[in-house]
Amino acid sequence: MPPHTPPKPGSMGADIEKLLAEEKIAVFFQPVVSVRGKAILGFEAFSRSIGGEGARLDAHDLFAQPRDAAVRLRLCRLCRRKALEAFRPIAERHQQMMLFLNVDALGIAAADKPGHLATICENMGLAGRRVIIELERPGLNSQEVYRFVQFYRERGFKLSIDAMDGLSAPTEELFTLKPDYIKIDRVAYTDVEGKEFKRDMVKGLCSLADSIGSVVVAKNVESEEEATRLLEWGVNIQQGYCYTKDKDCQEKDPIRAFLIKVEDINRRYRERTQAAVADKRKRFDDFHKILRKVGGKLGESILHDFPALTERFANAEESLLCVYVLDDHGIQITPRAFKKSLVAETPLLGPERGRGEDMSIRDDVLHLKSGFDKYVSPPFISIHARVPACTISARFYNRENVPLILCLEFLIQ
Repeated sequence: MPPHTPPKPGSMGADIEKLLAEEKIAVFFQPVVSVRGKAILGFEAFSRSIGGEGARLDAHDLFAQPRDAAVRLRLCRLCRRKALEAFRPIAERHQQMMLFLNVDALGIAAADKPGHLATICENMGLAGRRVIIELERPGLNSQEVYRFVQFYRERGFKLSIDAMDGLSAPTEELFTLKPDYIKIDRVAYTDVEGKEFKRDMVKGLCSLADSIGSVVVAKNVESEEEATRLLEWGVNIQQGYCYTKDKDCQEKDPIRAFLIKVEDINRRYRERTQAAVADKRKRFDDFHKILRKVGGKLGESILHDFPALTERFANAEESLLCVYVLDDHGIQITPRAFKKSLVAETPLLGPERGRGEDMSIRDDVLHLKSGFDKYVSPPFISIHARVPACTISARFYNRENVPLILCLEFLIQ
C-alpha cells in the first residue's frame, strides 16, 4: 500500500462530504501471486484520498474515522466504483485476472438491500466470478454481512476474509462464511526467532482452510526471506512490496515485470529446497544404516542382553536420541535408553523408563502389524529432551527367534 501522511485529529471530519461530492479517490494495485504456479492471480485495489489541504489518507485511515453506517456505505461504494473503473482496462487485456475488492462490513448494515456492486459490474461488463469481495474482521458476524455474502455468492462473486491482524483467527466466522481466501498479515509470519508457535499457527490455519475449501493468502510480504518462509509453511499465494516492480527493472509491461519477480523467487526457492531435500535424503540414509546396525546386533542377541545393548547404542551413535524395544503386540519390553548428554533423568517415565507400556494402537505398531517392514514417524519435539526428533520403527527377530519391534528416535536438528 502506498505510504501516506498520518491524519490529524478530526482532519477528515468536515471534509468527508466534500470528498464524496468531488470523488477525490485514487486507486493503487498490488499483485496477488501464486509463487509455485509462477502466475499472477489478480490484484488487490487500495484507495487513497487525493488533493485538498488535509492529509492524504489511505483506505484504512478513511474508514478508521468515527462515521455512521450510512456515511461508511457511501464512502465504500465510491472506493469500490473507482477501483472497478481502474481495473476495467486490466480486465479487458488479461481475461483471467481477478480483483480483490475491499468492502466495509460495518457499512453494509446501512444498505436497504444488496445489489449495488452487482449493478456496477454488470454495467462495466465485468463478470462476478472475476471479483473477490474482501471483508475485514469487524462486523463479520452480523446477519447483514451473511445476507450480503449469500447474495453475491449466488451471482458468482468470491469471498476473501482479511482474518489475522493479530495472532488469532475468527474461527467461527470462517466456518460460517466459508471464504474462498483467508488473508494473514505480517504479524503472523515475521519476528519468528524463538517463536516457533507462529509456524505452527500458520500451518494450523492452512489445515483449517483446507477443511472448509479455502486458500490462505499472505499479505504485505516485503522480502524474499519472508516469501521463502511462507512457502516452507505452506502459504503459496502471496502479495506485497516484494512482488512489485523493481526500480532498476527494464521491463515496460508491468504484468511481465511482476512475473519476473515471481519467477526469480520460485527458482531460488526450488534450488534451496532441492538442496535441503538432498541433505534430508543423506541424513535418512544414515539413519537407516544405523537401524540396520542396531537391528543386526539385537538380532544376534537374547532378550536378557537388550537393556545393556540399547544403552550402549543410544550413547555411541551421534544421531540417536533414544532406543527401546517392543514385543510383537506393542508392549515395551526394555526401558527407554536415552543419550545421557541430552536426557539425564526421565521423571515422566519413572524408574522403569516406560517398560511395560502398551503402544499397541500407536501408528507405527499398527502399520508394522499390517505388514510394513518399517515406519518413519512425522517429526515431533521430544517431551524428554525438548529437541526435534523422529522415530523409525522396524520388525526383527532375535537369536531366540522372538518377533520384536525396534524403535529408534533420531535427532533431526
